[in-house]
Amino acid sequence: MNIMKRKHNNRRLISYFVIWSVILSSFLLYSPDDVVLSATGVPEIKILTPETDSVVKISTVKFIGRISDDQTTPDKLPVKVFEQQGDSQQPIDITDEGKLTITPQDLYADFSFSKEFSEGVHTLTFVVSDGEFSNQFDLSITVHTAETEQSNVTKAPDNNLASQGPSSNEKTSTDQVSTMVSKMSLFSEETDRPYMYKMYLIPKDVVDEYKPLDEGVLWETEPDYFLPVEDMTRVPLDYILLIDVRSTEGLTTSKPLITVSDDFKGTPNFIKSVGLSNGMKANIYTFTPEKLLPKTTYNVYLNPEFSNELGDKQIIPRFLKFTTVSASHQDVDDFENLAELPDSARSLDFNIHGNYSNVTNACSYCHSTHNGKSDKLEGGKFGNSEENLCMACHDGTTGTMIAPKVVDNTNELKTNQHDQSSGSTCTSCHNPHTSGTKENPNSFKPISDTDSHIRTYKKASTATGNADDYSVCLSCHNGSKDEKSQKVITDINQYYSDSIYINQSGHKIKATADSGSNLDGQIPCAECHDTHGSNNIKMIRGELGNIKISDDKDKFISSGIEWNAENEREFCSKCHNGSTQIYGVTGKAIYDKESGLAINPDIPDHNKGTKNGEKACSSSTCHSNGGENAFREAAHSPKKITNP
Repeated sequence: MNIMKRKHNNRRLISYFVIWSVILSSFLLYSPDDVVLSATGVPEIKILTPETDSVVKISTVKFIGRISDDQTTPDKLPVKVFEQQGDSQQPIDITDEGKLTITPQDLYADFSFSKEFSEGVHTLTFVVSDGEFSNQFDLSITVHTAETEQSNVTKAPDNNLASQGPSSNEKTSTDQVSTMVSKMSLFSEETDRPYMYKMYLIPKDVVDEYKPLDEGVLWETEPDYFLPVEDMTRVPLDYILLIDVRSTEGLTTSKPLITVSDDFKGTPNFIKSVGLSNGMKANIYTFTPEKLLPKTTYNVYLNPEFSNELGDKQIIPRFLKFTTVSASHQDVDDFENLAELPDSARSLDFNIHGNYSNVTNACSYCHSTHNGKSDKLEGGKFGNSEENLCMACHDGTTGTMIAPKVVDNTNELKTNQHDQSSGSTCTSCHNPHTSGTKENPNSFKPISDTDSHIRTYKKASTATGNADDYSVCLSCHNGSKDEKSQKVITDINQYYSDSIYINQSGHKIKATADSGSNLDGQIPCAECHDTHGSNNIKMIRGELGNIKISDDKDKFISSGIEWNAENEREFCSKCHNGSTQIYGVTGKAIYDKESGLAINPDIPDHNKGTKNGEKACSSSTCHSNGGENAFREAAHSPKKITNP
């Protein structure tokens, strides 16, 4: 018997050896002309989304990852995808069955792989090789496209959260579990609403080039001149917006899709509706601005009243912004007619502060060969203080022809904590000499001298909830000491990377399937904070929920300059009011707006205007574990309450 076992184990070891021999040999035969041998470096590979053990509700699954190597350039790192099928001991190469796209950056490459999968569990291995060494990333997903009875029941948002509870039809154990989870969550979820799938900035004469595809399916080649709206900079002045709204039903024609302000007027136009799989329709709209001014930041809001034809399913709110191009060439004087100039006479090369190789005069704004006050010869036209160098142009005084205004604050006591007094400056995040790209339009710096990955600041369109998504913030806010001010910077990174905080967090959100977002993790920093300052303390946005708010009573407006129980309750209730939506989920109301009484009478601490109403949300008996960082913990990783 023991002899038989040994023989069986020997055969298994031989099988594993054969499997990996096949895998490695496939790389050695893969594009040999492109392989660069590495002396010591081992390539790295990571899948950013979806997470392992995720349940995917569509058959075509898109995997997004990143590869890098110390010794090999990103464009020379082939990726292969294998699947363990059935009881077979040898994984099957499925790379050619799907669509693999690799996009090299400076020091790494982003890649995506999309393929249609059958129902059930799929175990995949992603492998990268530099020809000498290889590395792998394993994960499993479950494809489950069948609609449940509960997901078929949809309704309009209900501001009276007291009436929301399990229906009499919910009798199965699955429904009971869902109900219990819902009670523990700080957010409620709805499904099957219209949502923004894509929004691009494009030249006005190429609308027909946009190809509506099923979710997870990539274009063979996305045109370089199709720019994502979210935080895009240096946008040409003759560009228009193209919006792809997904819905299974017809959409309203009585309400506009975009909410516009006085400085962003334009003409909306419905282009066409294209039928996709599973009954989904891609509804293509354009918005042609009357006039875009150079070097100006524009805000774009989806109209929260836009809905299906019946009006009972409103679109999921979304807020995006972009900044237009400026003239970087000194021979351009006619700024008013900049849009009519040929490409050669306006900045389309993504250089932030001019084309230095052709226009050396741009250097003199910050540097002076003979009068420089530092080893970098800083001391040009705008002085030698780093803050002055940037804000001399970016405070709005130079007009929109030169630089956009990055902050618009009226309350000096609450404005920007990213100033010199904190030790941080503009170049803590940005490199003023680095040309932006379509993927990095804001010219963010690498995370550190030892980590070459470019910092990221992802929002609704791209955030997955992984800490790496917010490295612009977390590369500093990790409890480290600032070299200039010697102050210890707040440790926010722990709430995004420590499993204890993540598991307890009521701000860990899984975006609804119909939200157009891949978020499955902690709420992005940008949902609450504006990195360039606000009129509130802690740089908190006044407009929460991604909609344009005109009435001040619906905005968050902090009181005083201290973060106390009053400010905290006011801030939390701006989302937890039964109507504010982010990523398709609605913040549950904690008290009735008119009476101020708690929606759930079993939680009297949620009453407003009573003795208990003065209690902080971050109390150790409520949404934090107590201690000196209770306020911070309750905001970034609020402890969920399991009261009925």
